[in-house]
Amino acid sequence: MRATSALLAATIWMGCGDSTPESTGPSWASTASPGSDGCESAGVARTQTTVTMTVAGLERRVRISAPAADAGVALPLMYAFQGGDAEGAFEQQTRFDELTQSESMIMAYVDGIVVGDNEGAWQLNTTDSSTHDIEFLDAILAEVSTQYCVDRARVYATGYSLGSMFTYEVACQMNDRVAAVASYAGTMPVSPNSCTRKAPIAIMHLHGDRDATIPYASEWDWKAWDSVGTMKDVPSLVAFWRDWNGCENTADTPTAYGQHTVHDGCAGGVRVEHHRFAGRDHWWPNAVEGESTHRVIWNFVQQFRRE
Repeated sequence: MRATSALLAATIWMGCGDSTPESTGPSWASTASPGSDGCESAGVARTQTTVTMTVAGLERRVRISAPAADAGVALPLMYAFQGGDAEGAFEQQTRFDELTQSESMIMAYVDGIVVGDNEGAWQLNTTDSSTHDIEFLDAILAEVSTQYCVDRARVYATGYSLGSMFTYEVACQMNDRVAAVASYAGTMPVSPNSCTRKAPIAIMHLHGDRDATIPYASEWDWKAWDSVGTMKDVPSLVAFWRDWNGCENTADTPTAYGQHTVHDGCAGGVRVEHHRFAGRDHWWPNAVEGESTHRVIWNFVQQFRRE
């Protein structure tokens, strides 16, 4: 059964992200060297450093947290996409920042922007004429690679709510550049304009089955975003990526919080996993069976690399 959503994009988040910490480390401009190769020099430690750039005619912002690293040491990078107006602190942001130091990885917290008549700050159901967000992600990777030695085989994405929906745009549009995505409380269009498989991509989706904002078991429509179209229910979302990756095996495991489903035997050695939280609503969970959610996400994506 399809639900008719009267939700405005501003309500598609309802998160409780950390307050944005003060930036530490040098400003981006003070260490920037356009066109340089970040693998040739040491990377400096920084937290929540804002980088502003103009891409596709739009002024955009991203906050970078990264560890100190010796020259030539390749670091994985993970994009993070917030919901709602797609700005401000991400869920468990402080803990993700701590990962940059303990796991020697880079976090890129990307701000969204409302373009034209879009109902949300992330572009959904991307077409050839609406690639501004995808272009921005490519520009971020190129810019960060001037200051750090980014491991292009280990680029990942996470998101919450509307930001989770955008991770599936990334999976459709950038599966030859992103190895894995893991997100909470999103979905994707029933009929995507384009979702070409250039390479398999690992997927982990977490969702509460009593989510009244982004329904778990029913399709739904945006209030006034006809170009995106009807959105998938969550079981159909997971099944889409299972089939898209050619997964042959399925294992359902009951858990204290609900159910953990694993689809493996997939192309390229990827997996598609789903954590269903019984009775949970739209709020980001702090933990999954005693393990912090930020760590569950990182532990999943870090297993995969682009060949």
